[in-house]
Amino acid sequence: MPAKKQREALELVEAEVFSDKPFGFPPELYGYLAASQWDHWGVEPIERTDYPAHDVILMWQDRILSKLLSPLTLARIHDSELKVPEDEDVLTTAELLNSLTDSIFTETNDFKAGEYTARKPAISSLRRNLQRAYLERLSRLAMGQTMAPEDCETVAFLELKDLKGHIDTIVAGDFKLDAYSEAHLQETSAKIQKVLDATMVVGP
Repeated sequence: MPAKKQREALELVEAEVFSDKPFGFPPELYGYLAASQWDHWGVEPIERTDYPAHDVILMWQDRILSKLLSPLTLARIHDSELKVPEDEDVLTTAELLNSLTDSIFTETNDFKAGEYTARKPAISSLRRNLQRAYLERLSRLAMGQTMAPEDCETVAFLELKDLKGHIDTIVAGDFKLDAYSEAHLQETSAKIQKVLDATMVVGP
């Protein structure tokens, strides 16, 4: 697959799945959604009658993240770099991880000052959920807890380090953050620091 097509596909996913804009329906439409009442052997009992919008949206986002960051996908992309001449364009694992980080943590790249509240947060609830899911996967990759190539682990480590720098700048800045976004950013920074400080023990 040409690198141009791969980038176009990645941009489509980032714009239509990882952004919160496609889910910005009029609030009343969410009220019309209903949980399935299907009850059968082997099906988990329904505990709530309203539709779990946050959970369902994150479920599909995380499934796509799982495919993009799977050890198999990363290994294939990494191998493709070796199979293509150096003077030919190719989508690299470093580019993939950088693109995903920039897309999923867009708010931290060029933070805009504003009057944020819990009802109008700097980072929406859908984005906060996605960022937590991505952070967990990126952290596992950086810690060597997957079967992905080691080059991907080191790039993931660098992505986390750079991301923490952006977040810390926002937290330390003169911004009036809403409680949700401030708590989210501080927690994210603390989690990243634990990964960066972690000691990797190589066994026999």
